[in-house]
Amino acid sequence: MKRKKSKSSKFSLIISLLIVLAVIISLVLVFKPFDKKKTTTSDSNTTPIKVDPSKNDTIISSSSVVASDDTEKAEHAGDAGWIKLSAKGSGEKFTNLSTANVTIYKAHNVQVLKTATSSHPSLQILPDVMSQYPDALIMNASGFNMETGDITGFQINNGKLLTNWGENKRANEAFIINKNGSMTTYDSTTPASKILANGAQQSYSFGKILIKDGKVLPSDGAVNWMIHSFIGNDKDNNLYLMISETSAGYDNIMKQIANLNLTNLVLMDGGGSSQMGLNNQAIVASQDNRQVGDFIVIK
Repeated sequence: MKRKKSKSSKFSLIISLLIVLAVIISLVLVFKPFDKKKTTTSDSNTTPIKVDPSKNDTIISSSSVVASDDTEKAEHAGDAGWIKLSAKGSGEKFTNLSTANVTIYKAHNVQVLKTATSSHPSLQILPDVMSQYPDALIMNASGFNMETGDITGFQINNGKLLTNWGENKRANEAFIINKNGSMTTYDSTTPASKILANGAQQSYSFGKILIKDGKVLPSDGAVNWMIHSFIGNDKDNNLYLMISETSAGYDNIMKQIANLNLTNLVLMDGGGSSQMGLNNQAIVASQDNRQVGDFIVIK
């Protein structure tokens, strides 16, 4: 009787172990797919997402969304052309509105030219550009790859697309001047085909949109300790060029320009690239006499 009881106990133990093992395997099979899905979602946050331009992407940050389409690109935009900007009210062509830490020039009823006419423009220093346009207000604009010389971000000149969204990891936002002289901004959620259809003639692209439709956007760290250049406009269609001093700080800059009531403001290239001149005289010289690929010229 004792042997029989011992065998029965051993059999019961084996059955119990098998049941426990079956439960463990079931739990692994149930929860493993969720872990995998979670990992995939996390990875997608660091990789640009290409989306169908026809869908609404407004709930997704422009830093992670690239609206792609088959808009044809031009190798060269031809000779750089001027766009007339008609502003409301009266005033001088160029007005110095500089503050303690920000060099600011307001341009009223002017014409604008963008120097970059290809995705690989000729690099120039400010004195070179001023010699070509001695009666103009000139500032560096879009960034460029310092190793290859290729221009950065979304680029249009003379109404021709030179580089599209997503062609580099920087510059998912742009300042746009339209054929009719109006100014606006776009980010990478809007496809090039729509921007061109809306009349875009020139684009300047490197950093973040800081003011959109009159609303100051929160700092994301893009404005750091370096010198920075900015392009903006107000509701009367006046154009503004600005360069901040080293370590001016985002909050300090926004406080000093608050009275301008800007409609849009976009961060351009900075550091040694930042340089501005008026009437063949340097207002802000490059820190290292740097050649850059794109200037905005106003006359």
